[in-house]
Amino acid sequence: MHKEDLSIIVVDDLQFSREVIKSALGKSGFTDIRTASSADEALYLLNQRRAHVVIADFWMPGMNGLEMTDLLRRWDENNDRYTGIVLLTAEDTASSIMVAFDRGVDDFISKSANHFELAARVYGAGRNAFQQNELRERTRTLGSRFLHIKQHSLQDPETSLPNRAQLELHIEALIEHCKSRGGGLGVSLIELSSSNNELRLGTLKTIANSIQLSLRPMDMVARFDTSSFAVLVPYPDPDKFNADLFQRLISSIKRHTMQTTDQGKQLGISIGVWHGHEFDPAPSATQIIAQVRQASAPI
Repeated sequence: MHKEDLSIIVVDDLQFSREVIKSALGKSGFTDIRTASSADEALYLLNQRRAHVVIADFWMPGMNGLEMTDLLRRWDENNDRYTGIVLLTAEDTASSIMVAFDRGVDDFISKSANHFELAARVYGAGRNAFQQNELRERTRTLGSRFLHIKQHSLQDPETSLPNRAQLELHIEALIEHCKSRGGGLGVSLIELSSSNNELRLGTLKTIANSIQLSLRPMDMVARFDTSSFAVLVPYPDPDKFNADLFQRLISSIKRHTMQTTDQGKQLGISIGVWHGHEFDPAPSATQIIAQVRQASAPI
């Protein structure tokens, strides 16, 4: 990191002080230096373009340096960034330094310091801010990649439906919900076959769409494996559950495919259905899927 890479804002209510600091920093190799006569003006400049370092007078009319520090730290937290803050003061008492650091100031320098010390402290605060923001950016990038990978690890790439892993997680979650709040769960496995044992993407997407059209928003359809779809149907009242609703799914598939693949091959359909409530003990997703498979029969 070079001095030319750092953006700096100098805040002081005295024009003479602002110009002295700006001149000293310029002589030391800093080039991106803006000035403000008040904390409010500095905040306006920061809204226009962020800065790596803010150098502010400890005592200013209106909002002083410490109050400005408090606000900047809240801004930084809300925007996941970091701004280096250096306070200038004619007082360099131990109590002032302790208060400043406790409030989140990066450094504290006397107005009587020479321009070499000023430049060194500003560069140090800028380097810290630069590294902090670089680390934050890397963390955001890694987080985005992780979410992308996690999403795709739970999604079937061909149909964009949830895959078997997400299906099993959803079953476990619904079982826990039913245990604590009542209700039940219906699970269906729709298995497909063709005369050439090959289901093309067009057929799979047609079947996925036909199933989704027959489901409620709270129901779920997933790609179970290369030739099977699973459907989860939660219901609040076990007495009113109608297992025939799964037959509507089959009717929808038949209507949209005419029981042929996109290549005109004969399409075979089998379905297995399981439903239950008052889970005590609660079955696992694996146990439920095994029971659904055992109940599977061609139609």
